[in-house]
Amino acid sequence: MVNNENTIKFVRQTLGCACPDEVFEKIEYGHADHGEETCIRTITVGGRLLIYIWKVNDLAMAEAKLPTVLLGGKEHRDGLGLNRIRIVLATDDVERIGPMAQRLFKAWNRKDEKVHLHVLRTEDVALLPVP
Repeated sequence: MVNNENTIKFVRQTLGCACPDEVFEKIEYGHADHGEETCIRTITVGGRLLIYIWKVNDLAMAEAKLPTVLLGGKEHRDGLGLNRIRIVLATDDVERIGPMAQRLFKAWNRKDEKVHLHVLRTEDVALLPVP
């Protein structure tokens, strides 16, 4: 059985979600495949929240693939009938990838108010369960 304590802390403290306690009664871990270079870890929380975690350190790859990841995540969220998606880029190069990702996200015209992007250090996702 997976200990969800680190996931709950990550969702509440790192991502800043104010989900009620009952949402955390069901947490599922998995993958969403967007190609070899964009394998995404997924966390589904309480049938409401989908989290995509993409570990990426190559600036050119992140820039080229981010629109695909954003669209795939939004479509995944919608297909599951979930309320919100938080897409996390986990990187060792926050200083370079962060501004680029935020610029692309701001310009992406397919987002809605329930699609969020976070650029975090790889170590910020290190304690999350790996499916």
